[in-house]
Amino acid sequence: SYGKRLMVKPSWENIGETDRTVLEIDPASSFGSGQHYTTKLCLEFLDGLDVTGKKVLDLGCGSGILSIAAMLLGAESAVAVDVEENAVKIAVENAEKNNIDTAKYTAYCGNIIKDDELTDRIGEGYDIITANIVADILIGMKDHFYKFLKPDGILIISGIIDERKEEVTDAVTGAGFEIIKACEESDWAAVMLRKK
Repeated sequence: SYGKRLMVKPSWENIGETDRTVLEIDPASSFGSGQHYTTKLCLEFLDGLDVTGKKVLDLGCGSGILSIAAMLLGAESAVAVDVEENAVKIAVENAEKNNIDTAKYTAYCGNIIKDDELTDRIGEGYDIITANIVADILIGMKDHFYKFLKPDGILIISGIIDERKEEVTDAVTGAGFEIIKACEESDWAAVMLRKK
């Protein structure tokens, strides 16, 4: 269970009655079953936000867990992006498993840092971005985050080892963001920021 509303479970587990929003995902699906600290921290941030009717962008989506969680919590639409073809396929499958309307869930394969056409296709005006990747890529994407988000939009970044937290937050705040909240668990950090 994450935050106040979410619960993540593998498909074979029967949990009975719950008033939580249940996200079904299998650990076998390469990566991102909610077990890793960085995923957990991001889910807790998302859980604490009002995502109702919001447009979400999930960069480095892996299994799609973060964008699917946002949709289950009431987001209007989500775009998921990953450099691995397999991750994109799995994210779409996981969205379908969780009865997400696939007309509102789009997944792209590619690298936004190198691919301008993909960046254009993703577009702008997102309310929330989640990016659970690694420090260097987060730093490389800082201006993209700014471009994709609408003013006052929320950016949730993670995948950051403690030693590099300051370096990453300096880069991202330098690109026009302010820190709202930072959390750490077992040498990993997640940071929530707002576009200024």
